[in-house]
Amino acid sequence: MDILYISHCVPWPPDKGERIRAFNSVRVLAEHHRVHLACLARGEAEAHVESDLRERCASVRIEVLDTRRAIARGLLGAALGGCFTTAFYASPALKAHIAAVIRDAPIGAVVLLSSGMASYAPEAIPYIADWGDVDSEKRFQYAKIRMTGIAQLLEARRLRRVERDVAMRARRTFLTTENELALFRRIAPDAAAGCAGNGVDFGWFDPAASFVVPDDLRRRGFLVFVGMLSYFPNSDGICRFAETIFPALRARDPELELFVVGRDPPRSVTRLTEKPGITVTGAVEDVRPYLAASRAVVVPLRIARGIQNKVLEALAMGKTVLASREIRQTFAPNVPLGVVACESVGEYVQAMGALPALPAPDTAIVNATRARFTWAECLAPLIAELSGIERSA
Repeated sequence: MDILYISHCVPWPPDKGERIRAFNSVRVLAEHHRVHLACLARGEAEAHVESDLRERCASVRIEVLDTRRAIARGLLGAALGGCFTTAFYASPALKAHIAAVIRDAPIGAVVLLSSGMASYAPEAIPYIADWGDVDSEKRFQYAKIRMTGIAQLLEARRLRRVERDVAMRARRTFLTTENELALFRRIAPDAAAGCAGNGVDFGWFDPAASFVVPDDLRRRGFLVFVGMLSYFPNSDGICRFAETIFPALRARDPELELFVVGRDPPRSVTRLTEKPGITVTGAVEDVRPYLAASRAVVVPLRIARGIQNKVLEALAMGKTVLASREIRQTFAPNVPLGVVACESVGEYVQAMGALPALPAPDTAIVNATRARFTWAECLAPLIAELSGIERSA
C-alpha cells in the first residue's frame, strides 16, 4: 500500500526526540509499504542533509519552513480564535504538494506525526494520528511555571480541542506510553486510541560497541545529563538540579562533577559553568563516551510528556538513571529496570550510594532494555492498524 507520512520535522539524522520517532517510523513502515514522505525543515541546511532512508521512500518532499512567516501565520490564527501551533505548521507549499501526491499516487493511508500537523488531516483517506504525547498537557504544565503562562494556557485549551477533534476522525490515535494513553482517553473517550512506543537503536547504543572513551573522562567521577538544551523542559530541569541538588551532593563528595551535554544551550545553561564542578560541553559528536564513563545519568525534568529517549539510550548503555518522579510517571505502571526516583538530596545520596564503584555497564539493565524496547515491537500496533486499513480497502 502507498502510505503518505506527514511530519513536522525532517526524519534524519535521528539525533533528537522528534527525529528519532520519525526516522524509525519511516524505516519500519518502508519495510511493509511504499512510503511517500512530506515534511518540514527549519532551514536549507537541514533540508539537504543526506540519508540512506531517502532511498527507501517512494517519494520525498522537504519544504523549508519560513520561521517569520510561520510565526505571523500562527499569531494571526490565534488572533482569529484558532490554535497557534497548527497555524504555525500549516505551510501552503507543503499542503499543495500533499494535494498533488494524493491526486497522482494511490495513497491508501496517511500517518500524521504530532498534533501540530493536524491541519493536514485528509478528508477522504483513512489516517492515523501519531501524536506521540499529549502536547496540550505540556502547554498546561508550561502555564504553571513559564512567564508566558496566560498565553500558554490559552494555547493549551485550543490545542486540546484540535487533538480531540482530529482524533475523532482518525482511524486511530497513537500515544507512546500507557500513561499518556490513559490521559488521552480521558480527553477523547470516544476516539479510537492505542499505544505505540519508542525503541532504541541497540546497534549504536551498545556498551560493547567500538567507541573511544578518553582516559581523562574515565578518571573523573561524574554525573551526566544529555539532551537538546534549547528545549525548555531540558534546560529548566538541569538548571534546577544544578542549583538546588548538585551543590549539596558535591559538598558530600568534593570530587563529584556534573557534565551537561547537548546542543544549543541557552544562557541559563551556559552560565552553570560558573558553579564548581559543572561542565557544559555543548554539542558533541558522540554522547556514548559520556554515558559510558559516567557514574549515573540524571534526568531531573519536572515537565515530561511521552517517552524520554534520553532515558532509553542511557538504559541501553547499562546506566542507572536518577530520574524525577515526573519521568518515572511517564513509564507507569511498568517503570524500566534501572530508573530510580530521586527528588531530594537524601534520595540522590541514597541512590548514588548503591552505584558500583566503577562505571561499568549493568548487564541486567542492558538485557531488560533490549527485551522491551525494540523498534519493531514498539511500532507493531501502528503496522497492524495500517494492515487493517489495507485489508478493508
